Amino acid sequence: MTPTAIRERLTALNLRPSKALGQNFLADGNILRRIIELADLRRDETVLEIGPGLGALTAELMAAAGKLIAIEKDARLCAYLRDRFPGLDLVEADAVTAPLPVVDKVVANLPYSISTPILERLVEAEQKPRALVLTLQREVAQRLAAAPRHKDYGALTLFTQLHYHVAIEHVIAPRCFFPAPQVESAVVVLLRRDPRVKLRAGAPFHEIIRQGFSQRRKMLKKLLARQYDAERAFAEVGIPGKVRAEELSLEQWIRLANAVG
Repeated sequence: MTPTAIRERLTALNLRPSKALGQNFLADGNILRRIIELADLRRDETVLEIGPGLGALTAELMAAAGKLIAIEKDARLCAYLRDRFPGLDLVEADAVTAPLPVVDKVVANLPYSISTPILERLVEAEQKPRALVLTLQREVAQRLAAAPRHKDYGALTLFTQLHYHVAIEHVIAPRCFFPAPQVESAVVVLLRRDPRVKLRAGAPFHEIIRQGFSQRRKMLKKLLARQYDAERAFAEVGIPGKVRAEELSLEQWIRLANAVG
């Protein structure tokens, strides 16, 4: 759908995009086709879409996936989607708090306002999707894909990369949406993987990362020494005593969590 077509559709439905819900509708067919290509859907897969909006992506997903489940918070759009897609398994709920179904893949243009909490729920789920193909604010995408010593590298990076390989596949200009957001977006592909170093059950991986990045310019050992035997753990893992949180790789964080736990 073009921006003009989206505007006309919204007018006909007497709807106005909600800033509070982060409603920016994709209006570029080339990007839509690229998302479907990256999703690599099969007829035996169950797919989750979060925030289907006017259903541009929904129509393509229903045609390619074995089963599609969509979660939409806006009751006005839910009424429209039920009329347009009678066979759609549509859940009217807030995806930040509602139970998320177990699926093979998640393909979605995530509303900016909920992208981070949704990401955290997906990558921390007990039964994680095999793949996520998401359109996100570019800033969030860069945080997911960041490497050590980069300003975007942080807790969200590590929590995501513990379970997924992350690749930014396409950057999207604001003009490709209606209404146009004030920031660039990006299509990100996350593929499920196991890290090269195994995280021991019960190791405080999340806890030490949160503590380490709570004051990211301070030396990590001093921060962790408030709660753990950091001197012993750093020596055991072979990490220099003056490093900061942003300098450690995922594998070093895993080894450190195993050691302090």
